[in-house]
Amino acid sequence: MAEKEPVHQSGKSPKVANKELNETEEAIAIMRLDDKHYLANKWTLWFYEKKSQYWEENLHKMSSFDTVEDFWCVFNHIKSPSQLAKHSHYSYFKYGIKPNWDDAKNSAGGRWLLQLPPVKKCTLVDEYWRQIMMSIVGEVYESSEINGAIVSVHSLGTKISVWTNNASKKNGNNIIAIGKKIKEVLGARHKNLYYEAHTDTANKRGSCSKHLFMI
Repeated sequence: MAEKEPVHQSGKSPKVANKELNETEEAIAIMRLDDKHYLANKWTLWFYEKKSQYWEENLHKMSSFDTVEDFWCVFNHIKSPSQLAKHSHYSYFKYGIKPNWDDAKNSAGGRWLLQLPPVKKCTLVDEYWRQIMMSIVGEVYESSEINGAIVSVHSLGTKISVWTNNASKKNGNNIIAIGKKIKEVLGARHKNLYYEAHTDTANKRGSCSKHLFMI
Protein backbone atom coordinates (compact mmCIF):
# COMPACT_ATOMS: atom_id res chain seq x y z
CA MET A 1 0.00 0.00 0.00
CA ALA A 2 1.32 3.44 -0.95
CA GLU A 3 2.36 5.76 1.82
CA LYS A 4 -0.61 7.81 3.06
CA GLU A 5 -0.53 11.52 2.33
CA PRO A 6 -0.81 13.47 5.60
CA VAL A 7 -3.77 15.71 6.20
CA HIS A 8 -2.77 19.17 5.00
CA GLN A 9 -3.78 22.33 6.80
CA SER A 10 -3.11 25.94 5.94
CA GLY A 11 -4.57 29.25 7.03
CA LYS A 12 -6.63 29.61 10.17
CA SER A 13 -9.63 27.36 10.64
CA PRO A 14 -12.54 28.41 12.86
CA LYS A 15 -11.81 25.78 15.50
CA VAL A 16 -13.95 25.11 18.53
CA ALA A 17 -12.07 26.35 21.55
CA ASN A 18 -10.84 23.82 24.17
CA LYS A 19 -12.98 20.98 22.91
CA GLU A 20 -12.06 17.72 24.65
CA LEU A 21 -11.93 14.45 22.77
CA ASN A 22 -14.55 11.92 23.67
CA GLU A 23 -13.67 8.22 23.94
CA THR A 24 -14.47 7.50 20.31
CA GLU A 25 -12.36 10.37 19.03
CA GLU A 26 -9.45 9.36 21.26
CA ALA A 27 -9.64 5.86 19.85
CA ILE A 28 -9.61 7.24 16.31
CA ALA A 29 -6.59 9.42 17.10
CA ILE A 30 -4.46 6.39 17.99
CA MET A 31 -5.96 4.05 15.37
CA ARG A 32 -3.46 2.48 12.98
CA LEU A 33 -3.79 3.65 9.39
CA ASP A 34 -4.70 0.17 8.15
CA ASP A 35 -7.71 0.14 10.52
CA LYS A 36 -9.32 3.21 8.93
CA HIS A 37 -12.29 3.06 6.58
CA TYR A 38 -11.57 4.56 3.17
CA LEU A 39 -14.08 6.74 1.34
CA ALA A 40 -14.84 6.28 -2.35
CA ASN A 41 -13.30 9.72 -3.04
CA LYS A 42 -10.83 12.09 -1.45
CA TRP A 43 -12.32 15.40 -0.26
CA THR A 44 -11.07 18.87 0.69
CA LEU A 45 -12.51 21.33 3.20
CA TRP A 46 -12.36 24.99 2.18
CA PHE A 47 -13.16 27.97 4.39
CA TYR A 48 -14.17 31.38 3.06
CA GLU A 49 -14.08 34.46 5.27
CA LYS A 50 -14.60 37.87 3.74
CA LYS A 51 -11.69 40.09 4.74
CA SER A 52 -10.52 41.27 1.34
CA GLN A 53 -12.18 42.57 -1.81
CA TYR A 54 -10.46 39.78 -3.72
CA TRP A 55 -12.32 36.47 -3.63
CA GLU A 56 -9.21 34.29 -3.93
CA GLU A 57 -7.62 35.96 -0.89
CA ASN A 58 -10.65 35.08 1.23
CA LEU A 59 -10.70 31.38 0.31
CA HIS A 60 -8.49 28.99 2.31
CA LYS A 61 -7.80 25.32 1.72
CA MET A 62 -7.98 23.81 5.19
CA SER A 63 -7.71 20.02 5.08
CA SER A 64 -7.97 16.99 2.81
CA PHE A 65 -9.09 13.51 3.83
CA ASP A 66 -10.10 10.17 2.34
CA THR A 67 -11.23 8.12 5.35
CA VAL A 68 -14.35 8.15 7.49
CA GLU A 69 -12.31 8.76 10.63
CA ASP A 70 -10.44 11.74 9.18
CA PHE A 71 -13.71 13.25 7.96
CA TRP A 72 -15.16 13.20 11.48
CA CYS A 73 -11.89 14.46 12.94
CA VAL A 74 -12.17 17.53 10.71
CA PHE A 75 -15.95 17.97 10.91
CA ASN A 76 -16.18 17.72 14.70
CA HIS A 77 -13.34 20.14 15.45
CA ILE A 78 -14.46 23.24 13.59
CA LYS A 79 -17.31 25.58 14.36
CA SER A 80 -20.76 24.65 13.16
CA PRO A 81 -22.32 26.83 10.42
CA SER A 82 -24.58 28.56 12.98
CA GLN A 83 -21.45 29.85 14.74
CA LEU A 84 -19.82 31.38 11.68
CA ALA A 85 -19.58 35.11 11.05
CA LYS A 86 -21.70 36.63 8.31
CA HIS A 87 -20.34 36.32 4.77
CA SER A 88 -18.47 33.12 5.65
CA HIS A 89 -18.89 29.67 4.23
CA TYR A 90 -17.64 26.10 4.35
CA SER A 91 -17.13 24.04 1.22
CA TYR A 92 -16.40 20.32 0.93
CA PHE A 93 -15.36 19.38 -2.61
CA LYS A 94 -13.77 16.40 -4.26
CA TYR A 95 -9.99 16.65 -4.14
CA GLY A 96 -8.62 18.81 -6.94
CA ILE A 97 -11.85 20.79 -7.50
CA LYS A 98 -12.09 24.38 -6.27
CA PRO A 99 -15.45 25.64 -4.96
CA ASN A 100 -15.94 28.22 -7.69
CA TRP A 101 -17.89 28.43 -10.94
CA ASP A 102 -14.93 28.64 -13.30
CA ASP A 103 -13.16 25.50 -12.12
CA ALA A 104 -13.02 23.20 -15.15
CA LYS A 105 -14.95 20.48 -13.28
CA ASN A 106 -17.73 22.93 -12.27
CA SER A 107 -18.11 25.20 -15.29
CA ALA A 108 -20.72 23.07 -17.10
CA GLY A 109 -22.58 22.22 -13.90
CA GLY A 110 -25.02 23.73 -11.47
CA ARG A 111 -26.32 23.49 -7.92
CA TRP A 112 -29.32 22.36 -5.94
CA LEU A 113 -30.06 25.20 -3.54
CA LEU A 114 -31.87 25.21 -0.19
CA GLN A 115 -32.54 28.67 1.22
CA LEU A 116 -33.01 29.00 4.98
CA PRO A 117 -33.72 31.90 7.36
CA PRO A 118 -30.83 33.60 9.21
CA VAL A 119 -29.10 31.23 11.63
CA LYS A 120 -30.57 32.99 14.68
CA LYS A 121 -34.06 32.12 13.41
CA CYS A 122 -33.34 28.63 12.08
CA THR A 123 -32.21 25.80 14.34
CA LEU A 124 -32.01 23.31 11.48
CA VAL A 125 -28.94 24.70 9.70
CA ASP A 126 -26.36 22.61 11.53
CA GLU A 127 -28.36 19.39 11.32
CA TYR A 128 -29.12 19.87 7.61
CA TRP A 129 -25.44 20.53 6.92
CA ARG A 130 -24.36 17.44 8.84
CA GLN A 131 -26.84 15.28 6.94
CA ILE A 132 -25.74 16.69 3.60
CA MET A 133 -22.08 16.04 4.32
CA MET A 134 -22.67 12.52 5.60
CA SER A 135 -24.68 11.70 2.48
CA ILE A 136 -22.12 13.16 0.09
CA VAL A 137 -18.94 11.63 1.47
CA GLY A 138 -20.90 8.41 2.03
CA GLU A 139 -21.90 8.36 -1.67
CA VAL A 140 -25.59 7.68 -0.98
CA TYR A 141 -26.60 9.41 -4.23
CA GLU A 142 -25.11 6.70 -6.44
CA SER A 143 -24.04 9.44 -8.84
CA SER A 144 -20.60 10.55 -9.96
CA GLU A 145 -22.02 13.97 -10.91
CA ILE A 146 -21.78 15.48 -7.41
CA ASN A 147 -18.67 17.65 -6.99
CA GLY A 148 -19.28 19.08 -3.53
CA ALA A 149 -21.43 21.17 -1.22
CA ILE A 150 -21.37 24.65 0.31
CA VAL A 151 -23.04 26.23 3.32
CA SER A 152 -22.91 30.03 3.23
CA VAL A 153 -24.00 32.41 5.99
CA HIS A 154 -25.47 35.81 5.15
CA SER A 155 -27.35 38.44 7.08
CA LEU A 156 -30.59 37.72 5.20
CA GLY A 157 -30.34 33.95 5.40
CA THR A 158 -28.26 30.81 5.04
CA LYS A 159 -27.84 28.78 1.86
CA ILE A 160 -26.93 25.12 1.52
CA SER A 161 -26.07 24.00 -2.00
CA VAL A 162 -25.03 20.72 -3.61
CA TRP A 163 -22.96 21.18 -6.76
CA THR A 164 -23.15 18.84 -9.75
CA ASN A 165 -21.03 18.75 -12.90
CA ASN A 166 -23.67 18.54 -15.64
CA ALA A 167 -26.46 21.13 -15.84
CA SER A 168 -27.58 20.17 -19.33
CA LYS A 169 -31.36 19.96 -19.74
CA LYS A 170 -30.78 16.59 -21.42
CA ASN A 171 -29.44 15.47 -18.04
CA GLY A 172 -32.65 16.53 -16.31
CA ASN A 173 -33.64 13.07 -15.08
CA ASN A 174 -30.33 12.64 -13.23
CA ILE A 175 -30.50 16.16 -11.80
CA ILE A 176 -34.05 15.60 -10.53
CA ALA A 177 -33.06 12.25 -9.01
CA ILE A 178 -30.27 13.93 -7.04
CA GLY A 179 -32.62 16.67 -5.87
CA LYS A 180 -35.22 14.18 -4.66
CA LYS A 181 -32.52 12.26 -2.79
CA ILE A 182 -31.38 15.48 -1.08
CA LYS A 183 -34.93 16.09 0.17
CA GLU A 184 -35.11 12.50 1.38
CA VAL A 185 -31.78 12.80 3.20
CA LEU A 186 -32.90 16.01 4.91
CA GLY A 187 -36.42 14.84 5.65
CA ALA A 188 -37.44 18.17 4.12
CA ARG A 189 -40.42 17.09 2.08
CA HIS A 190 -42.20 20.44 2.49
CA LYS A 191 -39.21 22.66 1.64
CA ASN A 192 -38.50 23.80 -1.91
CA LEU A 193 -35.21 23.09 -3.64
CA TYR A 194 -34.12 25.03 -6.73
CA TYR A 195 -31.60 23.96 -9.36
CA GLU A 196 -29.51 26.65 -11.05
CA ALA A 197 -26.88 26.35 -13.78
CA HIS A 198 -23.62 28.05 -12.80
CA THR A 199 -23.62 30.01 -16.07
CA ASP A 200 -27.00 31.52 -15.17
CA THR A 201 -25.88 32.29 -11.61
CA ALA A 202 -22.70 33.97 -12.84
CA ASN A 203 -24.61 36.11 -15.33
CA LYS A 204 -27.66 36.89 -13.21
CA ARG A 205 -29.08 40.39 -12.92
CA GLY A 206 -30.27 41.31 -9.45
CA SER A 207 -30.41 38.87 -6.56
CA CYS A 208 -32.20 35.97 -8.30
CA SER A 209 -31.05 33.40 -10.83
CA LYS A 210 -33.16 31.50 -13.33
CA HIS A 211 -34.26 28.13 -11.96
CA LEU A 212 -33.95 25.18 -14.31
CA PHE A 213 -35.80 22.86 -11.94
CA MET A 214 -37.77 23.10 -8.71
CA ILE A 215 -38.95 20.28 -6.45
